[in-house]
Amino acid sequence: MPTIPPIPADVIAWNKARQAFANSILVETPLASLAQDLDVPPWPIVSPDETPAAYIYLPYPQAIAALAVRKLPPEQLKHLITLLNDTNAFDQPFGDMMAEPSGADSVTNDLESPLFKNFAKLGLLQDFPLDLSALSAGTLTLCKNEKVTTLGDFVTFASRLSQAVIIGGDFRELLNALAQKDEDSLAKFLPMRAGHTGLYLPETIALSVLAISAPDRSAFLQNPASIPSELRARTARAVAYFTTAHATMCTAISAGAPPARLVSELPDHTLHAIVLELLRPHLPTPPAPPAPPPKRSLLQRLFGLK
Repeated sequence: MPTIPPIPADVIAWNKARQAFANSILVETPLASLAQDLDVPPWPIVSPDETPAAYIYLPYPQAIAALAVRKLPPEQLKHLITLLNDTNAFDQPFGDMMAEPSGADSVTNDLESPLFKNFAKLGLLQDFPLDLSALSAGTLTLCKNEKVTTLGDFVTFASRLSQAVIIGGDFRELLNALAQKDEDSLAKFLPMRAGHTGLYLPETIALSVLAISAPDRSAFLQNPASIPSELRARTARAVAYFTTAHATMCTAISAGAPPARLVSELPDHTLHAIVLELLRPHLPTPPAPPAPPPKRSLLQRLFGLK
């Protein structure tokens, strides 16, 4: 009776990983975005079509062939297996990931955690929407899937994470920055201002502008009508959130303050013009400058005549 050769370990690992990922809500998320949020090598192809769905429905030989079409070596499948497994581990339900206290003490324990103490010292806002931060799309998708939608939710979630859970990417970077009260690192993700506590409207808009390439920024300034609707919608959400700051801006403009003053605190001067352009539809029309006095004739000037 012929001996049936054993199934190679790589085939077993691939089948297990792709079957486990088949029901994930992240099957259409670009692999490059998923890799950014984990301690794995970057995915070499950055494309909206380069998703887990492009591979997980293929048996091992066809998956290797799909990689070859993209000029990727067979060894890349091992990286894909790790990426799928690590994403699944991060995306598991809260109950498997959390070391959550029970009873009425849970909220008290959260507020007394080192993260929340640093949070309070920095004057951060618990209801600040995460989608106005500079977290990557992959991290925002994972957080939204678990109903973590505000900065306060994020800190509560992070405070209760089991020590056994391994996280990576910008999720870990923001978490580490909060734990160490590293304001420079925090400012990469949150609209903070050097030397001040709290969060700010111009800096919130600047975070979204920083995600755009420098050539695109220049193009938008030359033709403001070409600014994407998504960027204008994000600005509108930021204005709606920072109601007090927006009202103060409107008052200042109505009183004759130069609009450039609204963005003067932004350290990157290359952002001033486009942030101001995004703010412009949400500001009143500046008052017209006073008319210059009429010119007097030589005789009027000589004899002090009006």
